[in-house]
Amino acid sequence: MALKIVWTENAEKHLEAILSYWSDRNGSSFYSQKLYNMFQKELDVLTRYPEAGSKTTNDLIRKKTVRDYFIYYNFDDKALTVLGLVDMRRNPKFIKTFEK
Repeated sequence: MALKIVWTENAEKHLEAILSYWSDRNGSSFYSQKLYNMFQKELDVLTRYPEAGSKTTNDLIRKKTVRDYFIYYNFDDKALTVLGLVDMRRNPKFIKTFEK
């Protein structure tokens, strides 16, 4: 049985910022929609196979790579909680905050 996807407030803000950036940069929402669909597809797979993501330094948090982004999440027997969505080209100190 697939887990329910739960987005934290921070993760929703990250997603919105990423999609807005690409819409503004390209003058079109085409790439943003494509990127959103990729994220959703990977999350759908993770709801069925939550251990597919890589372990981080924090045993409770995993990450999945989608293009140039990390999806940070944790899970239990009912839900997969998206903790953050981070461009891996960002400052490494910022990225490490998700792995603690």
